[in-house]
Amino acid sequence: MKVIKDYIVQHRRILLIDAILLVIFLAVGREAHKMADAMVSQQEAARWENDAVTNVTKKKDDGPDKNKKKLNIRSLVGEKRMPYAQVSAFISPGRMFDIDGINDVRGSLQSTLVKDARGESQTGGRVWIDAYSCETDISLRKDSNNLSVKAVGIGGDFFQFHPMKLLSGSYISESDINHDRIVVDENFAWTMFGSNDIVGMQVWYGDNIYYIAGVVKVDEDDISEYAYGDQNRVYMMYDELKKKNDSIPITCYEVVYPNPISNYAFYAVRTAYGLSDEESDQLDKKKDNPLSFDDVEIIENTKRYNDMELLLKVKHWNLRTMRTSSIGYPFWENIARVCDERLMILLLLRLVLLVFPVISIIWLIYGLWERRTWTFKALIVGKIDDLVEKRRAEKYYQQENENEEMEKQSEEGMTEDDESPATSYDESPEIADDGSLEADGDVLPETVEDDTEIELVSVLDEDLL
Repeated sequence: MKVIKDYIVQHRRILLIDAILLVIFLAVGREAHKMADAMVSQQEAARWENDAVTNVTKKKDDGPDKNKKKLNIRSLVGEKRMPYAQVSAFISPGRMFDIDGINDVRGSLQSTLVKDARGESQTGGRVWIDAYSCETDISLRKDSNNLSVKAVGIGGDFFQFHPMKLLSGSYISESDINHDRIVVDENFAWTMFGSNDIVGMQVWYGDNIYYIAGVVKVDEDDISEYAYGDQNRVYMMYDELKKKNDSIPITCYEVVYPNPISNYAFYAVRTAYGLSDEESDQLDKKKDNPLSFDDVEIIENTKRYNDMELLLKVKHWNLRTMRTSSIGYPFWENIARVCDERLMILLLLRLVLLVFPVISIIWLIYGLWERRTWTFKALIVGKIDDLVEKRRAEKYYQQENENEEMEKQSEEGMTEDDESPATSYDESPEIADDGSLEADGDVLPETVEDDTEIELVSVLDEDLL
């Protein structure tokens, strides 16, 4: 123990540097996690999965319109947690993807669940949710003021995937009875009305009147400022945009889908868009080409910020600037891609920070190993000697116990012999009437040798005389 203590004191500077680098490593890792957690548009699968565990069909007493939550979520198997994955499909405008295409994709996804016995009929609730969107430039009017804005045509549960912070009002959804409401950002609110408190105000899109349902905040971090730009944005239902421009294609589709096994949701979406199946996709991976040449790009958002996924992206970092299709990304995906780049840099930094501590610790352990005062052979021999000594001691104590037991039994036998009557031949014999000798009432046998009898008789005669 003293050798180890002295060795640590001798190399305390190296250990101090290791400790500092490990602290920096943990700080960088924490910053990376905070950056990934800030990407709320990439985390709908986790939010949906957490809600699904609670079986949210809770009744309320507020009235007939509020006896269910907005999203009727159930897990696939009662209270058991079912894993989900969020998958995004970015579609080239040249494909002219529209509502009919959305319905085909939804039908394919539902058929996959039914085929695998994972459909909604088994649970009585919604198993998966989706959303779609597109972007186009339009002009909105208030009185005599016209304002050019970037209109985001939405459908499904768009604001479930993109829960922007509301400054006032509420979101809109495809399930709304009337689609004459819109959500605007704070840039539009201040430019057109000079205030954020404009819920219920009216604007005109062509000859149609739309009511402002809510005002959302624009993120002010550096990534969002670049990706979002200075444009005024409004969010309205896709079918309302189609009334004025029938050629507006849907360019983004997002879905949160059951993922009981790895890549189940990913390949279900690929199949829905008519891309290669799992078997042929495995063959494509052998080419080791990360670029997409299709008019649809499928991304699994759920694991895009895992360290292993980031390492795979680092491998093909030099190819990330290449564009091989006409696919464009919405602002939230551009933000997510910048986050990819930053997280890859932080991951590389974390790996570099670990190099010196790992090498130095291995070197210190090797130094301790060289200074050891024992060997495996000595340890093994010592163990064997201890085992042999233990067995010898056991045998010795066993023999001692047996000897003590024998001595005890011997002493008990001798005591019994002393207590029992014994015949003594030392007493003087008596002469019977017939001239024979008696001892203690017994007649001595006459069958003795002649010389013995003569000697006895002579002794007795002398005694008699």
